[in-house]
Amino acid sequence: MAVIGRQCDKDGVALLDVRVTFETHDGALILVTYHGVVDFGEDGHDKFLSGNLPPVVQLRISPRFITSHPQYLWLNRLHCFGVGEYRPATNQAMYDVYAVL
Repeated sequence: MAVIGRQCDKDGVALLDVRVTFETHDGALILVTYHGVVDFGEDGHDKFLSGNLPPVVQLRISPRFITSHPQYLWLNRLHCFGVGEYRPATNQAMYDVYAVL
């Protein structure tokens, strides 16, 4: 997984640029790329620099799925958004992802 993000801006908002490949239970490879925002709060810039992050950080993302596997080609047609959170203490991100139909 590659996570590329610039440092937290003075307003407490950081930008995400993520690329990851998942392998499904049946061996299909699915590339997921997404951009998004992390809101560390109004005083987030100072907290980010000092390493004093809040226990839970809100995330908003726009994922894109890409695959050539015949069973999952329908994913290539989706336009999605995700709402989630990041927990710095455990380095864990969780999302609910929705397709716009």
